[in-house]
Amino acid sequence: MFTLTHDGDDIGFSRLERGDPSSHTVSGVFNNMGGAKALAGWIKSIGGEEDEGVVFVTLNKGFTLLDQTGKVIEFQDGNLISIPEDDEVFLDITGISEEVYKTYFAEHISAMEN
Repeated sequence: MFTLTHDGDDIGFSRLERGDPSSHTVSGVFNNMGGAKALAGWIKSIGGEEDEGVVFVTLNKGFTLLDQTGKVIEFQDGNLISIPEDDEVFLDITGISEEVYKTYFAEHISAMEN
């Protein structure tokens, strides 16, 4: 499990179950208190955007991704995406270093090799 925080507050978590080792990206279903509608409202309140019912925010320096032990996982870019109508929320992370990717997402690498 990976936890996403914003300005030190836990927003929710994801298993980041999907990934592309060639581009060092990961994504997954994002679980948060209150569900997709509540998260969409929060995203808008911090400057997120809405496009055809999809609410999203680009992760800036206020956001931090933590591993299971609370250690920070560095990344270049990411998006938190809420689709209230479908009650779905996703987290996409890009720009993870090769070393960090190998440490945390080895299962994505082995899945691509098989």
